[in-house]
Amino acid sequence: MDINIISSFFIFNTANMVLIGSMINFLDPYVPAALKRSFLYGKFSTKTPHVILTKLEVPKSNFRHMYIFSAPALAITLCSILYMYIYNANVPEIIIMLLDTLLGTSRKPLISTEVGILTLIIFNIHAWKRLYETCYVNVFSNQKMHIYIYFLGLLHYAGLILSIIGEIEGFVRGSYRNENLPKVTIVKLVCTFICLWSSYMQLKTTFILAKLRRNTNNDIVSLEYKIPSEGLFKHIAAPLQFYEILIYVMLSIILWQAYIFHYVTLWVVVNQVECALLTHKWYHKTFKNYPKERKILIPYIW
Repeated sequence: MDINIISSFFIFNTANMVLIGSMINFLDPYVPAALKRSFLYGKFSTKTPHVILTKLEVPKSNFRHMYIFSAPALAITLCSILYMYIYNANVPEIIIMLLDTLLGTSRKPLISTEVGILTLIIFNIHAWKRLYETCYVNVFSNQKMHIYIYFLGLLHYAGLILSIIGEIEGFVRGSYRNENLPKVTIVKLVCTFICLWSSYMQLKTTFILAKLRRNTNNDIVSLEYKIPSEGLFKHIAAPLQFYEILIYVMLSIILWQAYIFHYVTLWVVVNQVECALLTHKWYHKTFKNYPKERKILIPYIW
């Protein structure tokens, strides 16, 4: 039977996020502490001690490992595809076999090479920016996260890369460059601009958060959580999540003809919405003076 492991991975995690997230949102008092400790991390993490789960936690700062892995992996992928595109080289058989195993032999060449290259350029810029953020801008607290969350982040980026190249013409057995596939259009270029703008605004938002823990000399003076009030924080609780959703939605429009990548976008949207809900709830619970007019994720609306 032809099984698409990558799409199944994202579908499973999306369903899991909806299920556990709904339990925490609506049935929080009845959710086992062990489950919450595995699911929640950072400022949301439960303070209930657990002998076994404590040993399965890693520092939240390990988030940077996701970009230490994904940024070079995306760069190598982009360079490889550019080489094959420019010199009209064939994809190595071992790559085709790997993609057949992980994405199924029935996959179709739905993404033109040009659109695939454009998408990978966007992701390269975003991933290298995130690597810079997590290594030089973010001021991580001493909070921890379950090792499941850590590996889920690494697998996300591995699956993301495979979901794109697995449907690019030439990476599907027996496929060649198809002149009839949609190439780079004005709409895709507009979406590209929005992606890059969102990534830049995400960087500015990270600087706003980092400034709350640094002094004028840029030295870290606190690891406490404070209420941010600059930028989009004036209107919503979760600007980082807002920009991340915008990036992936725009990428789904760019890759509209694709099949697998839309499951990646669905997973990101569900994950970021849940994170925004938890953030909004946490701010209201933690700070009595938190602005009541501030929305959750969409300015002036929700």
